[in-house]
Amino acid sequence: MRKSIFSWMISALILILSPNFALAQTAFPDHGRVLEVEVPAPALKGNLVGTLSVQNIAIYLPPSYDLSKDSRYPVIYLLHGIFDDYGVWVENFDVPKILDRLIASYEIPELIVVMPNGGNRYGGGFYRNSPVTGNWADYIADDLVAYVDKEFRTVANTAARAIMGHSMGGYGALNLAIKRSDVFSVVWAFSPCCLVPEEDLSFGNDAWRRAAAIENTEDLQKLLEARDFYPIALLGIVTAFSPDLHAAPIYGDFPFDIVRGEIALDGEVLDRYLDQFPVRQIRGSRESLRGLRGLGMSVGLDDQFLHIPSGTLEFSQELGKERVPHRLDVYDGDHRELVEERLERTAFPWVAERLALTE
Repeated sequence: MRKSIFSWMISALILILSPNFALAQTAFPDHGRVLEVEVPAPALKGNLVGTLSVQNIAIYLPPSYDLSKDSRYPVIYLLHGIFDDYGVWVENFDVPKILDRLIASYEIPELIVVMPNGGNRYGGGFYRNSPVTGNWADYIADDLVAYVDKEFRTVANTAARAIMGHSMGGYGALNLAIKRSDVFSVVWAFSPCCLVPEEDLSFGNDAWRRAAAIENTEDLQKLLEARDFYPIALLGIVTAFSPDLHAAPIYGDFPFDIVRGEIALDGEVLDRYLDQFPVRQIRGSRESLRGLRGLGMSVGLDDQFLHIPSGTLEFSQELGKERVPHRLDVYDGDHRELVEERLERTAFPWVAERLALTE
């Protein structure tokens, strides 16, 4: 005899109220988890600023990762800013909770997010290769990607791999877009620093004089202990953008001399220095940039670092001149304000939509 609708409803209610059903429901978590692991970083060996060749990372694994043993996931690499570490993503910008919400609402697919450290004694190596601060670009694109693809169930190809970052990390994401489009196919930069040497990065900033005045290790140590932001950050820039193995104790080639207390630019060194900035690299990299699955940038117009809004807009204009498709997200906000909101509403959904989900 066929059961009545009422009988089916009673059966379903009994099932829902049974202990076994409750256990089955709780077996499927509604949130991912974050691991902290050490990663070999052979690309950083031999650096002159004391950065270790084993690095810590945090990695977000999506809710189904531990249950669906055959599933593989696309990967986003998330680069932090100067004087930060990966804790800024976990503790300040609440990235794991943002990802949980987006996945639960089906706005993004389940994916893995890798958050490396990129700091050094000068605040960071700018995710660039340098004989002084280490080959950070190679560490991210080669050492770290190889480790993650080996140790975790990733979709291990370029089409399923994105690079994102904030401030110094935003610069790093664009630098890797230009230099390593063979590894990363989708890019998003939040408030990217150092795209152009203008405003507070120009030589009109007196911090350049304070940085260039260092003559010995004692001077350097005093500056570091004073935590004077701009000259320390500029030491990071000059050692990453204009390294010089023979210029102890900084090991950076300043593109100027101090003559009677004033900055006198050195034309040859200056040209080499300026060539390292992304605005000058777009034309030579336009084919690889056009081949990306997505390129996006966000910037707050009230950013405290004045070169960032102007540099981001100029970078976008140069991309337009070279007919490189990209998205520019401009909003009213400062360097950190609204980053969390823009991650959730704009960047993560846009990036995830462009990632391949299978090999």
